[in-house]
Order: sequence, then structure tokens, then C-alpha cells
Amino acid sequence: MHSPIITSFYSPSHSDYQFKAFYDRLKEQGFVIYPGKVSNADCFRIGNIGEVYPSDIERLIGAVETAMYWEIK
Repeated sequence: MHSPIITSFYSPSHSDYQFKAFYDRLKEQGFVIYPGKVSNADCFRIGNIGEVYPSDIERLIGAVETAMYWEIK
């Protein structure tokens, strides 16, 4: 899937969060995120316009939930 428009999200403030680990976990599930490079804010970006369907968004949300290793106790 390819999307030419992206949305930025602030990175989690949890001390265990690392972009690379989050990236790897999402990529294993078929999603690629991008590090925030537009501003000085600590963020990551996700493509969201193009050939993207509601089912893709639902899969992404599920992938993010399972990739949030810093929330696992």
C-alpha cells in the first residue's frame, strides 16, 4: 500500500519507547511508519490518503495495539 499524504503523531513519552523497536513490530505486520523529520517535535508519521480503505485503518489500529510493547506489563 502506498499513501502520498501523511499524518504526524507525537511519540510516546514512556521511557521504554524506542522508534526502531516500534517500527520493526509494525513492519512485521505489514505497516511502515516514518520518523518525524518536519519539525523538532519527537514524532512519527503514518501515510493515510491514497488507496487506503477503512479495513486498512482497522488493521493498522490493531497492529499499533499489538506493537505497543512499552505498555505490556
